[in-house]
Amino acid sequence: MFFIFIRSFLIYTIILILIYNCSPRISRHGNFFTKEELNILKSTKLNKSEIIEVLGQPSTKSTFSDNTWYYIYFIQKERAVFEVKNTANTVLKIRFDENQNVSNYSIIKSDKASEVSISTDITESNALKRGLVRELLDSFVRRLKEPN
Repeated sequence: MFFIFIRSFLIYTIILILIYNCSPRISRHGNFFTKEELNILKSTKLNKSEIIEVLGQPSTKSTFSDNTWYYIYFIQKERAVFEVKNTANTVLKIRFDENQNVSNYSIIKSDKASEVSISTDITESNALKRGLVRELLDSFVRRLKEPN
């Protein structure tokens, strides 16, 4: 009787330990910024080097201009074998003027983000219907006919 009690107690203990190990794990990724750092942004006019001191290097910079920086972070929640969920996404966009000082900033949160769907339309090409060689020759003839 005693051994049955010990065995069942051990089984229940092991089951409880396994259940508690399935508790969610929350992880932060990217450039996490606090309210204090945002208050520094609001209260003072900083330049690029001071922004780097406060927030660190940006997650990414604009492709077309070095005067727009993005600080991106997101929080993920995952449980043992279940799908990983993004619980919060935040983007801090900082723009600089020609003197390298902050001109404005904006914060985009996950609840205000929009979903962009990708079009599945296919563009038809008439070039392949007529033949590639024919299209190249026609293009060459058109160039010869154009005046300089």
